[in-house]
Amino acid sequence: MPSLSNGHLGFTVFGDAIYLNGVYNGKAGNSRRARLPNSINITIEVTADYLRNSSQYQSRSIQYVMNLKDGYFQWQQDFNVSLGNTIQIIQRTYAHRYFNRALVYDFVINRTSSREPLLINLRENSGSKTEAFDIQAEPSNSTDLRIFKALTRQVEDPQYQTQPSVVYIIQNDYIPPEGKLLQMKNGQKILSYRFILTADPTKNVALKEMLNVLNLSPQELLAKHAQQWQNFWKNFHIAIKGNFGLSQVVNAAIFYLANSLPSSKSNQPNNPYYGLSPTGLGRGQLDADYQGHSFWDTEIWMLPIITHFNIDWSRELLKYRFDRLEAARYNALMTGYQGARFPWESAFTGAEVTNPCCPEVAQQQIHISADIGLALLHFYTITHDETWLCERAWLLASEIADFLVSRVTWNSTTDLYHIKDVMGPDEDHNHVNDNIYTNVAFKKALEFASFASSFCCNRIEQSAPWLKVAQKMLLLYDKSKDYHPEYAGYETGQQIKQADAILLGYPLQLNMANTTRYNDLMFYENVTRVSGPAMTWSMFAINFLDVRYKTKADYYFLKSFQDYIRPEFKVWSETSFDFKGSSNFLTGIGGFLQSIVYGYAGIRFHIDSKGRSQMLLKRSHLLPKVKLFTVKGIKFANASFALKVFGKGRSLLTCMRLGNSLLELIGKSSQPITLRDNCAVFLKNQTVVIRTSKSTWKQ
Repeated sequence: MPSLSNGHLGFTVFGDAIYLNGVYNGKAGNSRRARLPNSINITIEVTADYLRNSSQYQSRSIQYVMNLKDGYFQWQQDFNVSLGNTIQIIQRTYAHRYFNRALVYDFVINRTSSREPLLINLRENSGSKTEAFDIQAEPSNSTDLRIFKALTRQVEDPQYQTQPSVVYIIQNDYIPPEGKLLQMKNGQKILSYRFILTADPTKNVALKEMLNVLNLSPQELLAKHAQQWQNFWKNFHIAIKGNFGLSQVVNAAIFYLANSLPSSKSNQPNNPYYGLSPTGLGRGQLDADYQGHSFWDTEIWMLPIITHFNIDWSRELLKYRFDRLEAARYNALMTGYQGARFPWESAFTGAEVTNPCCPEVAQQQIHISADIGLALLHFYTITHDETWLCERAWLLASEIADFLVSRVTWNSTTDLYHIKDVMGPDEDHNHVNDNIYTNVAFKKALEFASFASSFCCNRIEQSAPWLKVAQKMLLLYDKSKDYHPEYAGYETGQQIKQADAILLGYPLQLNMANTTRYNDLMFYENVTRVSGPAMTWSMFAINFLDVRYKTKADYYFLKSFQDYIRPEFKVWSETSFDFKGSSNFLTGIGGFLQSIVYGYAGIRFHIDSKGRSQMLLKRSHLLPKVKLFTVKGIKFANASFALKVFGKGRSLLTCMRLGNSLLELIGKSSQPITLRDNCAVFLKNQTVVIRTSKSTWKQ
């Protein structure tokens, strides 16, 4: 079933849990999202004397709808009792995007005949009692409102969390265990009802939200919510012509990824955001759903597409890392290193919270720190926000760089740096040396830290060691086979779990010969296990497009979602149908959407030798079985673009909005052209560059 949230509260439709952003229970690896019973999971039963005998029904139907445009889940029952006597029941639930401390359940019953009373029995299916909270009732000045105070039972790390988390929950109604009866009287043809829950760590915030919500009619409340979603779709959208099924998949993917992120505009200021877990805010169980933790999934798989959804969302995700810098420093110190070592799994405090089942993962997947550095690079390249770079990113990048250089080992014989005893993205192989993904990620993160140091502080002496390590990092390469071994000692034909070495081409964008990149793909496609996660196949699709092998790219693009989508509501699973995996898998969605924007649309971002940000528009390709498609809302340097792809290398770039950065177009002519409002550029089998016109960087 779909998971619905607003960045503050989340739940799964018909599920037994409500989760709050940043509220966890349990120590260290047992930390997981703190579950509240789902009191808005309500069902109704309609009874009357003339309905008791089901044989009297001429027909009965039920329909379930996930409305992506307006952001709500609805189920509708229609009873055709007899000629001219019909009953329609519409139930709806959603996490409000403007009143983002509120969850809503409502229904409306319409009937054509009102000759007899109808009884409506409401039942709350909230699930078992919570094991995460101690909950007690609070006094209320209103007889219509019920207020509860909930305290988590165990802190995550006493060094960084001295007190349990507190949540105030307010409800506008009470449904007892035996149910609650409502009645439609004789002559009454319409009955409506709504159940509202608000929650926040601050009591007055939750109370204000409830009172503001209750001031609106159900119709006004829904319209206020839908408007926020419609504003989002105006800002970012992928429109597909000629393949309705794929269009549904793409729209659902965008919605499920976006709806776990904070509301852009809300009734009251948003609380700090505590990271984006692989299964979103609506899930977070122990030993499932990744417990609501943040991994490299955020920076590598989701953030590159989220930046185009809303730049502020990516800024907030990176702020989550910055705010946990102290814990990352302590993690490095306690493991014998310098700088900031970010944990493999992070939750409320930023301390290591990897599940006790898998200590080697926390010890060896050190590429997470470099991945955060790569995310800083990607965000800066797209936004060219020099103020953010120097006030925020520079410090984080430098602390990461200090850890990276303290983690490498120098070989005096070869005069090269090695990274020993690690695990790369391929988690089937641990305790390996010089995993190629890890080494390249280190190199790229160190180069960015050096650039940021030079740009912001002109501290050549500080960044010199970083650049030295980056330039002398061992990057494994088999010259005879012209490919990159995944790690030292890797033998061709060994099975791997997921994309690892093939990530060098994209997203790491390592310079290499086209034949090498092609060989990497051919070597690893046949040894990647079929139970691997969806985003692996998305990366095969992008990289095969880059080496001009579209047939292969199309195959892997289809493979990246067809076996991972549950058909009813296009909800993603971590693994294909034959294997067990987490639901609402946003990581797979992130990889899939990247394959459209960075693969078929052919868009890439770089920093040139003069410190200018560049958006490259490479040769575009049509998606499989699609007549044309448009990516609307591509962000670059305060501007927003739309790219319409027609096929055969033809596309049209239009300027939706130009910001205050002067942008130049570099095409076949070496003379730059300044972009103006309402610009339009037709492309055919060519690569063009849009770049920021200048940089204040001095090498």
